[in-house]
Formats: sequence, C-alpha cells, structure tokens
Amino acid sequence: MTEHDVEKILKSFMRHFGALNRDIPETRNAFIDLQKTVHKDGALSAKFKEIICVVASVLAPCESCIVYHTKQAIKMGATREEIMEACGVAIVMGGGPAASHIAIVQDALDKWAPRK
Repeated sequence: MTEHDVEKILKSFMRHFGALNRDIPETRNAFIDLQKTVHKDGALSAKFKEIICVVASVLAPCESCIVYHTKQAIKMGATREEIMEACGVAIVMGGGPAASHIAIVQDALDKWAPRK
C-alpha cells in the first residue's frame, strides 16, 4: 500500500481553497459562514461533527476532505480510537470502496495521532 503524503495533500487543499477567495469570494465566504455555523457545539459536539465529516469524506470519497477533517477532528480532541470506530460505520455504509479510502485516514492518524 502506498502511503499518502497527508501534509502535502493538506497544504495543496488549503492553498487552493484560499485561492477561491480571489476567484469566487462570495461563494467561499458563504461556505465558511455555513461551516462555522454547523460546526458549533450544539446537541452534537463540534468534535462529534468533525468525526461525522471524516465518515462523510470517506464515503464521498474526497481525499482532501478526508485529510482536512481527520486533522480537524484530532484538533477538536478526537482520539485515534474514536475516528477509527467511526470509520467502521463508513465500511458498513460503503463496503469495500470505503474500506480502501480509510487508508488515507490511517496515514493522517499516523502523522498527527500516532499509536502510543
């Protein structure tokens, strides 16, 4: 299996997402506002919402989204175990294709939340 350079993927995503401010600023800003609204603590914690985003990204599948939301989930306090358990849900819903995309989550976890 090939390791994913999650730092490179994240850097490229952030650069391109930032460039949207130049090309379609109203759309980018509206998306950021929506993201801020949705990711607030509410009935569901912001951490849990980020874990949901990891699962949704695996099912999409979106490599940049998987990397970004895995890092965000870790920043919000999600553990490797919580994220991987959620990935089990992705496998239930997406089968073998989802399982193959979880390798990206594992590489991100190895980088930012290594096993102890």
